Amino acid sequence: MKNILYIGALVALIAFGYVLWVTKEPMEENKPRQNGTPELATYFENRMINLGVADIGQPIEGFNANLLILAFPGLTIDDFVGVEAFEGHYEVTDGELAFVRDQEQSVSSAERTISSAGYQTLLSNVATRLEFPVMSEADVDTLVSMINTGEHIETRIDEGASALGVNVIPHEVLEDSRCPVDVTCVQAGTVRVRATLQSGLGTADQEFELNKPITTEAEIVTLVRVEPVAMEGKEIKESEYVLYFRIKKRQAGTGVD
Repeated sequence: MKNILYIGALVALIAFGYVLWVTKEPMEENKPRQNGTPELATYFENRMINLGVADIGQPIEGFNANLLILAFPGLTIDDFVGVEAFEGHYEVTDGELAFVRDQEQSVSSAERTISSAGYQTLLSNVATRLEFPVMSEADVDTLVSMINTGEHIETRIDEGASALGVNVIPHEVLEDSRCPVDVTCVQAGTVRVRATLQSGLGTADQEFELNKPITTEAEIVTLVRVEPVAMEGKEIKESEYVLYFRIKKRQAGTGVD
């Protein structure tokens, strides 16, 4: 009788062990990577930096929150809540993005630069806001495309450039009344440029004024920077002008940016 009980207990133990084995979690290498895992965060960081540099250039101290928002207009300030920087972290206070130092004194001028841990937090925040689970590098690429809704282009007179399906060709500087950098002025002045704007919606002649957006049905195009800077007594030839435009997609179906 005892032998039967022992055998029954042994069979039950083996059966229990088998159930545990077949129902245990997959091996680590087979588990899907969730939002913010170190591997995906590193890939996300590299994508953001590479695309950011291609868009607005290489910042001397690296990308801080404001520069990332400039390079990726689909980001919001709330995406940076808790995002770590080299010497602190970001918070949103009274509707404004604020840097909070985590130590008494600044160690370097790169204190606000987003750290690797910060990119991991940013990835998680953005994926959560957009309700887009990130489980692979392909998902990261898709997520980045969702926030990469604007690009900068560099042009010259009669030499256009394209981004996001839009081509801008400047033809003539109509006005350059910028205050020279070596003079104190009451007004900052402006720059007006005649240009051709081409997109999937057609071609049109436009007059751009510095920092004043022109809105089409699908895009917002703005002349955001003009080089070289104005100097007292120095005339700028049209061939010397470098004109920077920002092209930003409008939100589909909303009529707003």
